[in-house]
Amino acid sequence: MNKNWNTQDSLILRAQNPYDEKAWDDFVGFYESFVKMVLRKVKIHCSDEEDLVQTIILNLWKNLPKYKKGNARFRTWLSTVIRNTAINDLRKCSTESLKRDRFSEDLETVSVPRVEMIIDEEWDKYIINLAMEKVEKRFDGQAMEAFKLSLKGKNVRQIAQTLNLKENTIYTLRSRVKRRLKQEVYGLSKRCEINL
Repeated sequence: MNKNWNTQDSLILRAQNPYDEKAWDDFVGFYESFVKMVLRKVKIHCSDEEDLVQTIILNLWKNLPKYKKGNARFRTWLSTVIRNTAINDLRKCSTESLKRDRFSEDLETVSVPRVEMIIDEEWDKYIINLAMEKVEKRFDGQAMEAFKLSLKGKNVRQIAQTLNLKENTIYTLRSRVKRRLKQEVYGLSKRCEINL
């Protein structure tokens, strides 16, 4: 997946154009793994996860041109598509016993507030993880190591001793990584969601 979009336009706006295959490939590359994260968190029992993800992606493709920024936040709209597709999938479960045993329980797990809550929780983690991947490619081992140690609660003195560096070097390295991480998070959010 290409995570370096060369336009200032939102990925969502670009993907709404059914003739922009590159935008759609970027959209799928970005949102497919996010949809998987949400489905795992919701714990749907009925379908094969890959089939359900593909059905959700297909529904997104069909409905994305209809999405309007003013009607709802994109994440709210996305949660509705995921929820409705999951419910339809649950209804298609092959055996009646599975439906009787799990349908009402599963239906509860895909309620609108629950799916929206999960999407909101997972979205921030997802964006930060993608940004961290990009940042790790830009900095050498010591800068990233200093930053990661600070995330683990180590103070500057402990990090300096661990990495055999001066304390002011640790401050500088950590600050550079943090600044770049914030830029990446902002950039990814700006490109991948209409409503920041």
